[in-house]
Amino acid sequence: GEERVMTIFYDEPDLMRDIMDYLADFWVAIYDQVLDEVQADALFIWEDMCYKGGPLISPAMFREFILPNYQKLTACARDHGVRHVIVDTDGNCTALLPLFIEGGVTILHPFEAAADMDVVEVRKAFPKLGIMGGIDKRKIALGPAAIDAELNRQVPWMMRQGGYIPTIDHSVPPDI
Repeated sequence: GEERVMTIFYDEPDLMRDIMDYLADFWVAIYDQVLDEVQADALFIWEDMCYKGGPLISPAMFREFILPNYQKLTACARDHGVRHVIVDTDGNCTALLPLFIEGGVTILHPFEAAADMDVVEVRKAFPKLGIMGGIDKRKIALGPAAIDAELNRQVPWMMRQGGYIPTIDHSVPPDI
């Protein structure tokens, strides 16, 4: 479970480092073979390593355990002509944004409004980061006027900046 995984970072850091290295090497070996045969435009990584209050792992731990393996994986993708590395992480990932970028990530999503992820503020802080999402699903459930207000709040400015795909900020709930 998640609690056990989180404690391994502290209790058995060498084991966690071995696991992370093994997984990165495993994925690089697969991608090397597949990308020799298929031209891909994007590599999609699903992380969900954040929640409303922030990351489940500290930036220092991300730098130590995860960043080197992101760099290994994204270098492999770039070497095969993959232009975009997209990471999906829910919650508030603000503290990890610089590390994702350093790791070779070019696009992030879904930028959950409920977790205080404001795509306009992220664009201002990280002008070259591709952004997908940020449209508050809770507003969409309120009807046409709320939808128009939500879209007008950020989409026109973001579209003028470029590098933005407006999408809902998470899965579509049943009340929409």
